[in-house]
Amino acid sequence: MDALWVLVPAGQRASGEWIDDTLRARAAEKGLLGRSPRAGEFPRQRVELVRGADPVGAVNRLYQERGWTDGLPIVPPTLGRVDETVAAGGRERHVALGEVAPLAGLATVEKVAANAVMAGCEPAHFPVVLAAVEAILDPAFNLRGVQTTDENVAPLLVVNGPVAKRLGVNAGWGALGPGWPANAAIGRAVHLVMHNLGGGWPGAVSFAGLGQPGRYTLCLAERDDSPWPPLHVELGYRPAQSTVTVLRAETVINVTGGLDEVASVMGSAASLFGILHSGKPGVILSPLTARRLHADGWTRATAREALFARGRLDAETWRRSWIRTAVRATDWPDWAVEAAEQGAIPAVREPDDITLVVAGADLPIPQHAYCPSWGYPPCRVTREIVERGQGS
Repeated sequence: MDALWVLVPAGQRASGEWIDDTLRARAAEKGLLGRSPRAGEFPRQRVELVRGADPVGAVNRLYQERGWTDGLPIVPPTLGRVDETVAAGGRERHVALGEVAPLAGLATVEKVAANAVMAGCEPAHFPVVLAAVEAILDPAFNLRGVQTTDENVAPLLVVNGPVAKRLGVNAGWGALGPGWPANAAIGRAVHLVMHNLGGGWPGAVSFAGLGQPGRYTLCLAERDDSPWPPLHVELGYRPAQSTVTVLRAETVINVTGGLDEVASVMGSAASLFGILHSGKPGVILSPLTARRLHADGWTRATAREALFARGRLDAETWRRSWIRTAVRATDWPDWAVEAAEQGAIPAVREPDDITLVVAGADLPIPQHAYCPSWGYPPCRVTREIVERGQGS
């Protein structure tokens, strides 16, 4: 019989209470214990010993039954793996980054490391995970809203700087698809932190009506051969620094064509929540289109201005929309109401609210994506990725 010493990944509040007790009660109220029949049943201690002929399989079964996974197999957070991961982050294991809403489990470095290991992260990925967790804990991100809304919002992570290439965070072919370990594991780690330390259990705390694949992972890098200065430099960082920028993405909409087609999608009902909350959506632009625009003298700023000017929702469509009647008239921002009086509403309050990222493959038929924003306050949070032994 073999054994594994694993670190308990569940959330514990500053008071010492375990959030799983609240989660079990809510799951029972909603009739959801069939999915996690052993919710709240675990040793109330930092480390657990799991024995068996197949301890890896036993950990996976236990964690699934306790509600600690996203439904996919996990890597057991053994003490050795967690220790390596903590060391790669360059911070003391018991330092708390903050409380993870809504159930306020403490995001200690060690707990975040345990969830990163479970997600399949290599130790080298951990500084990116720490920076991303710090970003979603920023009040501007409104993690409570993200975790509890009936909308299908998910964090979108954009990695910039030298760390992206060093870790293999994909910015090219299939950057938002399967097959890229760094993209998949880093984004998944953030969601497991939200799930296990914040209590974002579907149906019990998280009421997203349908969900979306981006709730497993939604992470990519920006191409380092973009014709324009990279996003993090535009946001005030040095080229040699590495950053992660986090947006709230209600979904990812594929767009084939050019800038006009992207603008057309932006000027649709997809942008209604962004208009309501003066949001900051993401536009992932193909490298071919970016190069063509650059050759014609366009900058990233002028591309945003064109999207702002062309991506407009017809005022009559807005007036007939369900959200127009579901929300009080006084809740709509003045800029949107004034624009409606002129006949059409831009997808954003101002061009700089569009986060424009260059990523994807060099295809002759360009493929882009529009990630409409959700929620208040307007959100684009960037954190520097600080690797071990590196100053900021």
